[in-house]
Amino acid sequence: MSASDRSYQPQDIRNVVLLGHGAAGKTTLAEAMLHRCGMITRMGSVEEANTLSDFEPEARLHKHSTNSTLLFATHQNREINLIDTPGYPDFIGQALAALPAAETAIIVINAANGIEVNTRRLYHAAGEMGLARMIVVNKIDQATDLAGLVETLKSSFGPELHCMNLPKDYNRDVVDCFDTDAGSADFGSVKDIHREMVESVVEMDDAEMEKYLSGEPIDLAGLRACFIKAMNAGHVVPILFTAAKQEVGVDDLLHIIVEDLPSPVTAKPRRLLKGPDGATETVECQPDPRAPLLAHVFKVTTDPYVGKLAMLRMIQGRLDTSTAFACGAEKKSHKTAHILKVEGREQREFGAALAGDIVALAKVEDIHVNQIIHLPSAENDLRPLLPKYPLPMFSIAIEPKSRGDEVKISAALAKLAEEDPTFHVSHDHQTHEVVIHGMGDLHLRVMLEKMKNRFGLDVTAKPPKIAYRETITSKAEGHYRHKKQTGGAGQFGEVYLRIEPLERGQGFEFVNEVFGGAIPVQYIASVEKGVRDVLEQGPVAGQPVQDVRVIVYDGKSHPVDSKDIAFRTAGKFAFRDAILKARPVLLEPLVTLDITVPESHLGAITGDLNGRRGRVIGADSEGAGMMRIHALAPLSELGQYNSQLRSATSGQGSFLMEFSHYDAAPAQLQAKIAGSYKPVEEA
Repeated sequence: MSASDRSYQPQDIRNVVLLGHGAAGKTTLAEAMLHRCGMITRMGSVEEANTLSDFEPEARLHKHSTNSTLLFATHQNREINLIDTPGYPDFIGQALAALPAAETAIIVINAANGIEVNTRRLYHAAGEMGLARMIVVNKIDQATDLAGLVETLKSSFGPELHCMNLPKDYNRDVVDCFDTDAGSADFGSVKDIHREMVESVVEMDDAEMEKYLSGEPIDLAGLRACFIKAMNAGHVVPILFTAAKQEVGVDDLLHIIVEDLPSPVTAKPRRLLKGPDGATETVECQPDPRAPLLAHVFKVTTDPYVGKLAMLRMIQGRLDTSTAFACGAEKKSHKTAHILKVEGREQREFGAALAGDIVALAKVEDIHVNQIIHLPSAENDLRPLLPKYPLPMFSIAIEPKSRGDEVKISAALAKLAEEDPTFHVSHDHQTHEVVIHGMGDLHLRVMLEKMKNRFGLDVTAKPPKIAYRETITSKAEGHYRHKKQTGGAGQFGEVYLRIEPLERGQGFEFVNEVFGGAIPVQYIASVEKGVRDVLEQGPVAGQPVQDVRVIVYDGKSHPVDSKDIAFRTAGKFAFRDAILKARPVLLEPLVTLDITVPESHLGAITGDLNGRRGRVIGADSEGAGMMRIHALAPLSELGQYNSQLRSATSGQGSFLMEFSHYDAAPAQLQAKIAGSYKPVEEA
């Protein structure tokens, strides 16, 4: 059995996720690490589309990662599981979904570009998930002011950032500042940096602090134990330097990963949610291979050749081909014939997986993303803690190019949606169209490319749709009596209700204030169903209704003719009656924008935002002649904004967009959308 096929104990495993903005060099850094570990004989190139990570045709076409990729290596008798993630904001869902699988997030920064829009977001997201964090300043061979970049990093992210090594020999090598205080660097003092790091680290242990203050030497093993505690607590975030393409600093990075980063044993304990959805009780799980099996399915893919692959982060216990397990809340027992270690496109058979490891299971169709795998006899109400995913705000209606492909397309889209938490699929009840939702134009184009490349399915796409909503602006009352005689048993139900607006973002609230049995209690749920029928298509433009409270307070029933369908119908038309009296309005989605542009383009970009009904909230200097603009704008005004911004800034501008809130649309826009709405007449 080779070193790469053996099962590693939890203390000998390091799980690392590579995060950062696009073009920071994450994929090249992963290639360099695998090359230095002897896993590959030569480094691939993103430009030549032959890296292990970017094996999918979409990544090769666009010359950047479009999916998170699992890799692994062995170094100094330790196993390193690497997850390489996309850096473009459109694919942030892939990066966020990888966080629960790792103990450490390495945020990779392009030394020439500095802090970019996705850098901050991913740095903070990793911290919110409780990961230890490290910053790797890559491409130091292209840098002009690394000392200035370090100061910018510290001012942006806080005093917990400390250099762990420094460039030397004009950025052609690095010198370790943690294990030793000797040597010289291109900037800064190795001795001072070493002292600064030691003083910050020993603060985590009173005994080590006392030894340090009394002048006693601190052994390296004790210092490393304190360092891991400091990283777990976010008290220390080390900065390292690399030039991955030239493999500068990669050996020191690997040394630090295996010696100084938390393992599943020394990291914060894994936490799982216990109970039904909405429950906040958590349980801590220790990475004990002898404990009952628990594993988190953090990623699912559909390989054209292998079929379905489920990527597992082993939490506790042991898994081999003889292990029976259950998936999530299901009680059905499964076994797998294939436990795999994944290296990009390649998979190799693996004997057994122990707590802390990352492996894949093949051809178990009942496994789904974010399930907890457990023994069939064990409790099944555990759920993973997940990051907060942004709401996908770009939408396109699609239809098959070939007749009869509807069912195939539906199945393919369901598989793609399971792979990406920011890709959603819905059906427009008004137009009967299939609508896909994503983070931006590029995101949706890549998802359609995947559907064609993997499943051989072609579609035509219509222009992006905006997810408008409707609400009310005043209180009103509604009433409807439903009475129907068909010769046999009739239908009868009468409902009185009142409605009132809720604060923006509050959703929907249904209140039962019926007394004396005017509406029998068994029919109240039917009234609510009728109300919810109207919520799906409002009266202004057929858009979903939100931020409204409905209070049902009176009605009448018939001892023979009253039934569920009668009260559902009465509730529906009583609500519709009330809405038309409550001054309904159309709501449009507003988004926050973080736009990074050269300082010379600041005036032009802010002027353009004003023309898009946007509002600039503020602007900050990013250093190196770059500015970051904070703005709020209607989503409907940002079609093709990515390409327009890049064109206006000669390719130097980029932006990050997140849903903010809904607000009333201008009267002119509301009239235009309402005028094009043709409600379906009901019998």
